[in-house]
Amino acid sequence: MSGNTRKYVLTGLMTALVFVLTFLVKIPVPYTSGYIHLGDSMIYLSVIVLGPFYGAFASGVGSMLSDILGGYAQYAIPTLVIKSLMALIMGLVLSGKTRRASVTSIVSAFLVWVAFSAGTMLYLQGQIQRIGESKLVTDIAGPTADAATIKSTTDVLHLLPLYFIVGVAATIAIFSIAFYFFSKRDGNQVFTVRAIVGMTAAGMCMVMGYFVVESFMYSPVAAIFSVPMNMVQFFGGVTAASIFAPAVKRASLVFER
Repeated sequence: MSGNTRKYVLTGLMTALVFVLTFLVKIPVPYTSGYIHLGDSMIYLSVIVLGPFYGAFASGVGSMLSDILGGYAQYAIPTLVIKSLMALIMGLVLSGKTRRASVTSIVSAFLVWVAFSAGTMLYLQGQIQRIGESKLVTDIAGPTADAATIKSTTDVLHLLPLYFIVGVAATIAIFSIAFYFFSKRDGNQVFTVRAIVGMTAAGMCMVMGYFVVESFMYSPVAAIFSVPMNMVQFFGGVTAASIFAPAVKRASLVFER
């Protein structure tokens, strides 16, 4: 089988796998009408098998088709963009062949995270001012809340952007480190340092991307509730990728013959 034909066949296979694992396993997310799934595991593996550009096609198209056919058509275009960016970011991190290129890709991933974080903090602060602090406090604490509850809710609201960014960053970092040491003990070659950095950058892109999209579709407060679920999806995707990796690698080797 020629190189181009093999690439096209593997791209079709990975697109189908992204679609199937996204379409078949759905856990609804309250407040945003979205859902979490295991399709991200195939996104990570598609990048490892196909590289950044073919991997982006498989990731974006497979995920978008699942939204369209699964009754979530309002997410189709945002999903196409976000999932393609996930694959591109991870692929660029993995594509560095030299030490300098690796450092550059890691620094670039960090800068992307900083940009997302800064933009999200500014956006949250702007939305809090636009909606009104008193209305948000009443919506969160409830109309019958006592003075102590209102005060504590107000204090949390003031620091919400900072809590949000620090919480997401710390959780992703902790779990990524844990996955790395777990896989190192088991000798899993998928989870190299570079792959962990790439998956983490892709996970950041997904969490922050859907937060921004759902903030416009619904509200910033509702979108915040999707963040923990999207982080669960990120961790579940990494775990599932480690399970599926041997089978996917064997399948890719068949097409090399």
